[in-house]
Amino acid sequence: MSDKNKTIQEKMAELQALVNWFQGEDFTLEEAVGKFSGAEKLAETIEKDLSELKNDITVIKQRFDVEA
Repeated sequence: MSDKNKTIQEKMAELQALVNWFQGEDFTLEEAVGKFSGAEKLAETIEKDLSELKNDITVIKQRFDVEA
């Protein structure tokens, strides 16, 4: 499943799994750079998704305020 098809919750769970890897016994420096890069991209995607969701909520709220 591509990142675009994942929910924010699924992406956050994936990010948490990456964070747990860094704190776990399987941590190796050789893998850390790649995992960190992946976590950084995932965090950016989550931030973008949340920003878009906030914008959608703001638009809906404005419409609701006008209609009320």
